[in-house]
Amino acid sequence: MESHIDRRVILCPESEYKNLYEWSLQEVDADGKKIGRDQIPWEWTLYFKTTELTLHDTLTVGSLLPSASQDDINTVTVKQGISAKLLPFGATWSPSYSMFGTDRTITDISLSIMPSVVDGEQEQCLAWGIVSYTAEIDFRNETTPDRIGFYLIVSPYRFAQYVEMIATSTVQDVLLFVGRVPGFYSDWSPSTSTHRIKILADKSAQKIEVPPDCEIDPPRVGRAQYAQLHIRRVAELSKATPKAPEGAADEIHDKENAEEQADRDHAAAAEDTEEWTDSGDASPEEDLADRIVQVQPDHRPPAADPQTVGLLSSIRIAAWVIAGLLLLILINLRL
Repeated sequence: MESHIDRRVILCPESEYKNLYEWSLQEVDADGKKIGRDQIPWEWTLYFKTTELTLHDTLTVGSLLPSASQDDINTVTVKQGISAKLLPFGATWSPSYSMFGTDRTITDISLSIMPSVVDGEQEQCLAWGIVSYTAEIDFRNETTPDRIGFYLIVSPYRFAQYVEMIATSTVQDVLLFVGRVPGFYSDWSPSTSTHRIKILADKSAQKIEVPPDCEIDPPRVGRAQYAQLHIRRVAELSKATPKAPEGAADEIHDKENAEEQADRDHAAAAEDTEEWTDSGDASPEEDLADRIVQVQPDHRPPAADPQTVGLLSSIRIAAWVIAGLLLLILINLRL
């Protein structure tokens, strides 16, 4: 197996800026020339969002062992897992990731969520990394690209909740935040953001040069000190305006009119109460009786106006005189 390493990685136990950091990792070319800046452990939060979420459900029946017993052959195993493709992002810009000794940007970043198999096992997040290598498989050279990822081990109960969310298609977004991840390095910065992260894989996959008698053991990929998984679910609600049942609109209208009339009656009663309370001349019963008498309708015909009666009498007399003259004229014409 051949790992694709382009640069040497050396550990520098001394620092020019001791008030900032005491040691660092450096990349150098074949001639020993330093490339880039000093790399120190990155202690701040890194952000990832999922671009693809997959639920794996595997059923295994029996065993492939030649000496398997009948019980092994009758064994049925069900295994579930959740995997996601991750894409880095940041508040200011999205940092790029690469393995120490290379300048290749890592595009294969993943998340695997699995239930714990030991009762009471602590929930945790583990980081891992693989340097690109080429291996011969069945007389063919197969190249594996640079990869990094995270294992999120959760309780069986929590894992069942995640499975239900995915199975019912209620998941909208999944975000992963990690901090103080061992094996993640960057150059010193006064801010909490970076544009580039370097990864130091385990010793079997990535070698570094350490000075003799140096007791510094640089952190490599392993358990993250901080991790947060954020799952956002969206429930689509109906946007249609609710309709009232048939006849309910008239009932509501009548109820509103009745309430308005009641409010007016209450206001009138309050005004009456204030009037007799302020006057102090009569009891409320007497004052209320007077008001009832005053508002009773009068059904008697109104008194006639003398001038109007005289005018009507004169008109009636004139009408009789005119009628008599017309009768005399008609008689003379016939004669």
